[in-house]
Amino acid sequence: MDKTRNDNQGIVLPFAFKYTLRMLEFLHPYLAMRLAAFFFAKPFRYQFQERETPVLSKAQKSSVHIQGVDKSVFCYHWQGKGRKIMLMHGWSGRATNFFKIIEKLMLLNCDIYAFDAPAHGKSRGVTTNLPEFILTLDTLLNYWGPFEAVLGHSGGGFSSAHVCANHPEIKKLILISPFDRSIDLFENYFDLIGLGQKARKLMLDYFFQKTNKNISEFSTAFSARSIQANTLVIHDENDREVALFNAVNIDKNLKKGRLIITKGLGHRRILRDDRVIDEIFDFLIN
Repeated sequence: MDKTRNDNQGIVLPFAFKYTLRMLEFLHPYLAMRLAAFFFAKPFRYQFQERETPVLSKAQKSSVHIQGVDKSVFCYHWQGKGRKIMLMHGWSGRATNFFKIIEKLMLLNCDIYAFDAPAHGKSRGVTTNLPEFILTLDTLLNYWGPFEAVLGHSGGGFSSAHVCANHPEIKKLILISPFDRSIDLFENYFDLIGLGQKARKLMLDYFFQKTNKNISEFSTAFSARSIQANTLVIHDENDREVALFNAVNIDKNLKKGRLIITKGLGHRRILRDDRVIDEIFDFLIN
């Protein structure tokens, strides 16, 4: 039986962190920015759930070094003779968060691949970022491909859309609880921690120098315009981490898209809902 948990609490930061940050920002804005940047790039590692064990035990496991980020990631393969599909988890997630979806895909005899992104799950590391998500996914799609379908959740959805825009061989794309603009992630984080304007600008400049990516240009809706795949977008209207308007914006820019709006599932429980999984199943087989 699943333990009772709050899957839709949003992001909660301790008061001590906010207080320390404000004091440091008053004394030295650059150091405050570096502290804020570290925690922004550091995913949480949530405790492994026993309900994931049966699916995990059936996976072939390996490690692949991603040359572009000079990091190794832990990989999973549930071998099948059917459709070849890649799964991409979200920020602070892991591949086995998809355990119920994987169980259903195994009934389809799908050839299923997944991985723990840098600094997530069983992959080593402390910090990472979305460009590393994207480069890792792209590398593994090329390494194991070609793939017929890709499924991504949250930040994994953002990354999947960005990568699939450059992979016309992918026929079906599923985005669950995706966010649209990366700049909104930064702004929401700045508001959450109460970061001042000077430190905000320093942090945006810092990530530009670190990733060589203009944060304001990162948008799933923009990527959606170049996606050739039939795309299913699923989002919950009560998601407190990624608001519904993100999925609406993305859907409007898809050539071949369909949006399903759920209610009461939040940001993570949506991955374990039978109705959602049935919709994914139907989308893949039709």
